[in-house]
Amino acid sequence: MYRKLIILLIFAVLFSACTKTQQKNSACGTQVCTALFATITIKFLDKNGNQIVVNNYTAINQRTKEVLHDNKLLAPGAYPPYYDVADDSDLKKLSADGDNIIVSGTDPATNQVKTAVIKVAGGCICHVSKISGPDSIVFD
Repeated sequence: MYRKLIILLIFAVLFSACTKTQQKNSACGTQVCTALFATITIKFLDKNGNQIVVNNYTAINQRTKEVLHDNKLLAPGAYPPYYDVADDSDLKKLSADGDNIIVSGTDPATNQVKTAVIKVAGGCICHVSKISGPDSIVFD
């Protein structure tokens, strides 16, 4: 009798130690992402097709009216100059379906202001991604 009770107790201890552990899900679920840091950029060109550094650069999310980046020149002093439209630090500020980002800059030689709309997705994906829009803005 004691032998059956001991065997039953051993099985009870063994099975109670085997609990299924689950990875906790975030609001976005579980996903495996790379460690890369994604950035969506734009460049500005003068009427001759040369890249230029602009004044008063802004990138504004049209849905939220939030300024994502202003006067953010990537690698200042580097040539050619590129401007940050959105990057992975903006991921949670953007919707999964994509938000229209209005980018604007002023040509320092002519004071002409040019804007463009770039649609960028974020939300629960691993990295920001460009859905549509130009790669460059050309001044007249």
